[in-house]
Amino acid sequence: MRVDYIIVGQGLAGSLLYWELQKRNADVLVFDNLQFSKASDVAAGLVNPVVFRRMTKTWLIDELYPQLLKTYDELKKEFGIPLFYPLTIKKVLGEGEALFWKRKSIENELKEYINPTPVIEKLEYIYSPFGIGEVEKSGRIHIRELISKLREKLIKTDRFRDEVFDYDKLSFDDEHVNYKGISAKKIIFCEGHRASENPFFGEIHFKHTKGEVLRIKTENYQSSFILNKALFLMPEEKHFFRLGATYNWDDLTDTATNKAKEELQQKLSKIFNDKYEIVDQKAGIRPTTHDRRPVVGLHPNKPQTGILNGLGSKGTMLGPYFAKQFAKLLYGEINELHPEVRLERYFR
Repeated sequence: MRVDYIIVGQGLAGSLLYWELQKRNADVLVFDNLQFSKASDVAAGLVNPVVFRRMTKTWLIDELYPQLLKTYDELKKEFGIPLFYPLTIKKVLGEGEALFWKRKSIENELKEYINPTPVIEKLEYIYSPFGIGEVEKSGRIHIRELISKLREKLIKTDRFRDEVFDYDKLSFDDEHVNYKGISAKKIIFCEGHRASENPFFGEIHFKHTKGEVLRIKTENYQSSFILNKALFLMPEEKHFFRLGATYNWDDLTDTATNKAKEELQQKLSKIFNDKYEIVDQKAGIRPTTHDRRPVVGLHPNKPQTGILNGLGSKGTMLGPYFAKQFAKLLYGEINELHPEVRLERYFR
C-alpha cells in the first residue's frame, strides 16, 4: 500500500492536519487508538482571544482568528453542520478591575476583541457588583463533532486504522517511511501528550498539564454567553453547561478527582447562586511544551518524520493556523514556519 502521508493520532491537531492535506489531494492514512483518552475528548472547545490575567491579546490572535473562521467555515460547508458557535464572554470583574480593563484595552490594543467600557449589568443568579467586561470574537468549537465527522470520512475511504502504533515496526529509506507493508513519503505524529513516549522526539521538553471539566445541569439558570471568573461556565444546551477548567502539573493521569471538583464548585459558588447538579466529570492531559508554544516541523535528522503537537489549552485557535502552515511547508508553498514553533529549537 502506498500513500502520501501517514498521520498518527486523530485528536484536534491530527484532524486539522488531515483536513489541510486532503484539500491538496493528498492520500492520507490515519492511525489512532480509540481506546486512548485524548485532551480533545475532554476539552470544552473555548475560543478566547484575551489573556485575562495580564489583559493582553492571546499570542498571535490577529493571525489566528481569520484562519479559525476560514477553516471552521470550510468544515461547516463540507459536513453541513456548524462547528463554531460565536458566544460573548462575560467576565465578572472584581473591585477596581473596571479601571484596569479600560486602561489595558487601550494600552494593549484590545478594542477589536473587547468592549473597552465595562457594563453594570444585573444578571440573574450571578453576583457581579463591580461590573462585567465583555469579550467578542469568542465562542465554542464543537471539537468532538469535528473529529467524528472527519473520522467518518476517513473510514469511508478506508484510510483509518484503529490500532496502537508500534514505533519498532517503522523503518526508513532515503525518501520514504515504511510501516507494516505501507509506504509513505512522510509520517507526521500528532499524538497529544503521548508524544512524550515517542522515541523520535525525545529532545522536546514537554510540560503537560492535567485539566478537569464538569458538566452541570442548572435548575433555573440559562444563558447565551460564556461566564468567566477564574473559571468558565459555557452553555451547551438548555440548562446544561461545561464548567472548567483546572490546571495540574503533577498528577498526569486521566482520572477525575474530588479535589478538582471541589475547586471548581468553590470558585463557582463565589459568583453563582442557582441550584445545579453535576452530571459528568472528565479529566484529560493537555499537550504542552516548556515554552507554551506548539512544536511543528520535520525532524532535522529524519526529514521523513514530522510532528504537530503542543497546542495546549488554546488548541481551537492555534490548530487551524499551524495545520495550514505545516501543510504549506510540506507542499513547498512556504519555506519556513513561524520561528517560535519550529521543531529545530530543540535540536540547536
